[in-house]
Amino acid sequence: MRKVVTAIFVALVAMSSCKEKEPKITKIYELSEEMKAYFVNYEVGTKWIYQDTLDAANFDTIELISKEHFDVINETTLKKGFELYYKPIKSKDFKVRVTSGINNTYYVKVDPLEAGVTALSFENHNNSWPASVYYDKIEITGSIYHEVIISPSGNLYYSHLSVSKNNGIVYFNKMIGNAIYGCYKLIKTIKP
Repeated sequence: MRKVVTAIFVALVAMSSCKEKEPKITKIYELSEEMKAYFVNYEVGTKWIYQDTLDAANFDTIELISKEHFDVINETTLKKGFELYYKPIKSKDFKVRVTSGINNTYYVKVDPLEAGVTALSFENHNNSWPASVYYDKIEITGSIYHEVIISPSGNLYYSHLSVSKNNGIVYFNKMIGNAIYGCYKLIKTIKP
């Protein structure tokens, strides 16, 4: 019995010494506070209520179902990010993936979780939004929003996705194929 225990111990020591050593992280890229204010700083359970500007009797509610932190390790670099999962009542479910990059660059993908459908994207370089339309202040059918970015792209489910700092999505076009099925503006936010 003693020989078996010794053999197991020797095997465990040999296996642990054969493991590759994890690389030492020398650079860490975090999300900026601005990126968090636009896309991350929301509690799970928050609900955004929207009204269709084409049909005032038509509403949709989007709820934040989950928010997960993740790390991407590439050799000696650690990039931090978040993935948020949203579930609308009428519109298509989507995930928002926010990642950090080098030289104060950040990337956002709004993915409708459908094979073959492109994600909407936003990029931020040194606190500017080069591909997106940015407004210091914008009026959307009577409501004023500040620091709004509008997606530079659309897909089969969403277009003109407008995100306001500290408010989240304030406007979007619901698409069915290439046709606009509704133009929804934020009317209320319910926090858990």
